[in-house]
Amino acid sequence: MLAKSKITSTQKNLTRFLNKAIAVCLLAVGVVAGATFYPETPVVHAEETEKPAMRIQVSPTDNRVSLNKGETNEYSFNVDNTGTDSYDFKVYVTPYSVTNEKYSPNFSNETSHTMLRRWIDFKNEAGEYVKENTYTVEPGQRKEVHYRITVPADIPGGGQYAMIFVEAIPKTDNNTGGIRTISRLGYRVFGRTNGETKESAEILNHNMDSFYTSGKVKMTGSVKNDGNADFNAIFKIKVEKIFGGVVYEDSKGYDVLPETTRTIEMLWEDTPAFGIYRITSSMNALDKSSSTTKIVLIIPIFMIVILLMLLTITIAWFIILYRKRQAQKSKLII
Repeated sequence: MLAKSKITSTQKNLTRFLNKAIAVCLLAVGVVAGATFYPETPVVHAEETEKPAMRIQVSPTDNRVSLNKGETNEYSFNVDNTGTDSYDFKVYVTPYSVTNEKYSPNFSNETSHTMLRRWIDFKNEAGEYVKENTYTVEPGQRKEVHYRITVPADIPGGGQYAMIFVEAIPKTDNNTGGIRTISRLGYRVFGRTNGETKESAEILNHNMDSFYTSGKVKMTGSVKNDGNADFNAIFKIKVEKIFGGVVYEDSKGYDVLPETTRTIEMLWEDTPAFGIYRITSSMNALDKSSSTTKIVLIIPIFMIVILLMLLTITIAWFIILYRKRQAQKSKLII
């Protein structure tokens, strides 16, 4: 009877210890989770209303045109002065291509798809067309820039690409110590000739991880263009709760230039710190498509540590209890 009383007392003490340990772990979860899910309210500062002296804006930002052999067509875009000072700006054109799968732009490499650069001229104040021109725009005013594309009679089929740059010319200031800040914006021109066009797409890979401890949920995919003209690859994401209900949905298009491979990355910008979701990611490029659906777990590292601590405590409790019972059985046998 005395032995049984000792076992009961030991079990009670062990239970109290384990309860305290679990309570401490849960308290840690609450404190850290509170800091994670309910961060301190950010300090809001008054928005600065002072305008910079020099600020340019270009609209629209690109133009897609049809290029017919032997034709000349005129187009235009706007340059707005949203700063406080007047300034001069120059316009000129460069090739437009990319150098890697992340699509880092290249404005110097000449290819069979950048011949469009040679066909673009700008209209000056005298009404003449030149390869480069300078304009003046006053504060709060808009300047319309006219340009023309003269297409030769002999052109390759497919796509043609160029970049028109609008570059502000800074005023001379003897107090700058020889350092000048140059503001430059680009205006893309995408052309499609009336020659032989080949469109061909291939989806090389399409991936999404199932487990995250931090950061944003990310989907990636690679699309290859085997043709001679660009196309638009569509990347879609749909996030649902595990038991139904759409949480987030987005769709974006990405230009894929001819004879290139583009790696596309799409993020769930408002990824929560914790949760289990069903996420569907899909890619479409011309007649090719790919779709994947996964159950995605998002759990911070601190929660993994605490869960491991709770598991360790539970296992230790069973081991101690088992050994106590085995020891008591041995005493009873003796």
